[in-house]
Amino acid sequence: SNKQWVKITSANGKPVIIFANRALPEELGEDEQAQKALHKYMEQNQLFPTVTIHRGHSYYADATISQMFPSSKIVFLGSCGGYHLIHDVLAKADDAHIIASKQIGATEVNRPFFQLLADKVRTGQNIDWIPFWEELDRMVAAREFEDYIPPYKNLGALFIKAYKIAMGEEAEPKSF
Repeated sequence: SNKQWVKITSANGKPVIIFANRALPEELGEDEQAQKALHKYMEQNQLFPTVTIHRGHSYYADATISQMFPSSKIVFLGSCGGYHLIHDVLAKADDAHIIASKQIGATEVNRPFFQLLADKVRTGQNIDWIPFWEELDRMVAAREFEDYIPPYKNLGALFIKAYKIAMGEEAEPKSF
């Protein structure tokens, strides 16, 4: 951890490392500088994330996606209207499982999602989206949860992936 980002490491179970940028003044460009510094740090240390999470305002989602690593297997767009950015995500990480909000992103949904995902990974469990989503549904009381689209219902992403396969633009989907 430093003044630009926080590093959280699991204390037990499988190793899980979470990097999160700190909220810094955007007026001075500190927020953008911190994100670029974290990206550079990860590249220099050959840390290639498999999960990318965007939370916060939707007008920053493009910056998150532009800095996203192609190694991302799970991409969470927990901001308003993240669903409209699936094409951009797949252009960076063509086999990503995308979770996105169609309407308003909500901390009451985002936080339990992060916790459940981290716990499953830390305990070595596979991410099977249908039971995962059912478990998350039991944890979340916020009505905004209905606007979040899990990977198995993300028809836009499924269509784009199927089209690319049919056109020979990518290999068959890899299992996760």
